[in-house]
Amino acid sequence: MKTANFDLTLDICAEDGSRTRFYQNDEASVGKTLRQLISPRLFSQPLLTLASKHSVSAIPSRTIDMILAHTESPPPLPLPPDWLDIVEVSVEAFLEEAYTEESPEAKDKTVLLAEIHTLGDWMIRLKLETTNRATIQERRQFLAHFFDLPGIPFRLEAGGIGFINPAKISRVTVSPPFKGIPEAALPADLLQCVRS
Repeated sequence: MKTANFDLTLDICAEDGSRTRFYQNDEASVGKTLRQLISPRLFSQPLLTLASKHSVSAIPSRTIDMILAHTESPPPLPLPPDWLDIVEVSVEAFLEEAYTEESPEAKDKTVLLAEIHTLGDWMIRLKLETTNRATIQERRQFLAHFFDLPGIPFRLEAGGIGFINPAKISRVTVSPPFKGIPEAALPADLLQCVRS
């Protein structure tokens, strides 16, 4: 008989490149923390405050690039309207899926791969599934609204949930490109990005 594991490891990835880790194994506290994380106000509050019976930590929300909540029992993902799923993928899966033909049964949804970089030099690869967008204008608006979200939630590949602070995104590379967008963009091939 398998028992439920209620451990929670919380990684706060900051804009200065630092990672702060918190751990909790009390079932009630884990549940309360996860409920607060899925709030749409996560990055709009002035401080993210984490407390235990031993200490209290306050982190200015404006300095947080990303939050990773590693747990075997995550809550349902609070997805934006028209989003079906957002999940972290490994580099191998990312590269494999980038060159896969679209399947005929995927006519009612759009599957995109996104490599997201933040100001703190954090990078994550996500597989995004959304409902189909009918027109080129709707597709362009989808990318524009990506940065307007209060937070970008996603499922962690190894179990748990994560949240990206859209205000801390420095670059997003999406493949395959939407039809109609390359014609309006600057022509360039991404060879390599070097941080100086």
